[in-house]
Amino acid sequence: MIASVSGRLAAKQADRVVVQTPGGVGYEVVVPLGVLERLPAVGEGTTLVTELIVREDGSFLYGFLDDRERRFFQRLIGVSGVGPRIAIALMSALGTERGAGAIAERNIGLLASVSGIGKKTAERLALE
Repeated sequence: MIASVSGRLAAKQADRVVVQTPGGVGYEVVVPLGVLERLPAVGEGTTLVTELIVREDGSFLYGFLDDRERRFFQRLIGVSGVGPRIAIALMSALGTERGAGAIAERNIGLLASVSGIGKKTAERLALE
């Protein structure tokens, strides 16, 4: 597992960044919008805690600024029918605090307002 990546922020795109390590390896990391907004400028140093997901169609690295965000992501993808893409969409739309609050309060309407989350998935998130 790749637990974290540290280095120079080499690129920022809509939903991902590239972190260039001192050893010369560039890691493409998918990040929620809130993380992307809080990252330093391209060329500056950064550290992301990460979650590596290996599937049949490839390996994907997801990055967060702290372990609390990573744990929230892990809990989201542990829910039946919620994959990394939906978890990142929820975290991008609502953020960690608001997303966790919506789940705790069983706010189905707010959860279902996130792109990719329907009523049934929102109910599952609130239940599980």
